[in-house]
Amino acid sequence: MKFFLVFLSLMSFGFAEKPDGAQLFTTNCSACHMLDQMVVGPSLVEIREIYNGKPEDFLKWCIKPGKKRPNAIEMPSMVHVGEEGLREIYVHIMKVAEGVKAKEAKKGDSYVTSPVQTKRPQIQRIFMPDAGPAAIAVALDQTMSLCWDAGQCRLRYSWNGGFIDGYPYWQGNGSSLAKVLGNIRYVEASSPFSDLGEPKFSGYRIEKGLPVFKYRIGNCGITESFSAIANGGGFNRSFTMTPASPAPVVLNFPSDQKVAYTSDKGKWVGSKLELTAAEASAFTIHISFK
Repeated sequence: MKFFLVFLSLMSFGFAEKPDGAQLFTTNCSACHMLDQMVVGPSLVEIREIYNGKPEDFLKWCIKPGKKRPNAIEMPSMVHVGEEGLREIYVHIMKVAEGVKAKEAKKGDSYVTSPVQTKRPQIQRIFMPDAGPAAIAVALDQTMSLCWDAGQCRLRYSWNGGFIDGYPYWQGNGSSLAKVLGNIRYVEASSPFSDLGEPKFSGYRIEKGLPVFKYRIGNCGITESFSAIANGGGFNRSFTMTPASPAPVVLNFPSDQKVAYTSDKGKWVGSKLELTAAEASAFTIHISFK
């Protein structure tokens, strides 16, 4: 708690890079929205017709969407993208859909998974089991995936096998959850930073096709990113803390998981990682499945 109170008096945290509207659209929207025809959601052509010259209306809808079509799912909130990111998505849609003519909708099952789901890495904003409504599913590679909860700014669980089956969610009009395709290997009941205070989500950026999640605890900015260990052996979890910690940091990880914890910095005491103030500025944890 002392560490957290000290952080409240330090400089605020921010990111200077400009969001990439095309990349944000691909990771957050492309599974449901195609350029010139409706699949799960309306085409970009139709979205442009509705919101051309109305960026504020587009922004309000994305943050707090409702239900306009009786036979279509209700879009989940995109608040996790952040206002700046949503504005860049708007610019991207307005640009790519300009002058494009909509095609007649294809017959058949409109809820079939988009081909974008087969790409790796992959990020999907979708309702997931045992997670809050702001869940984000991430396929790190062909065998390793995870569920990160933007509402609570923490990892929920990770699994080996396939990625997700979104059909129940899409076909169920948003009333059902996506299915995990694989075996859950690691679960966290709380954030390793839970002793420091209440987190606030700041969005995420994309690096090498994978998200770098950003959140704050007080005025301390934290980033969290992931990469897969080869052959489904687990995953790496990298953190930064800005500004640098004025005091040692202790992170708490679950002790009841069948994993081995190692890291490039700090000292492990059971499932607790003790970091000096200098070490806490940037460190990577390796979670290997037993």
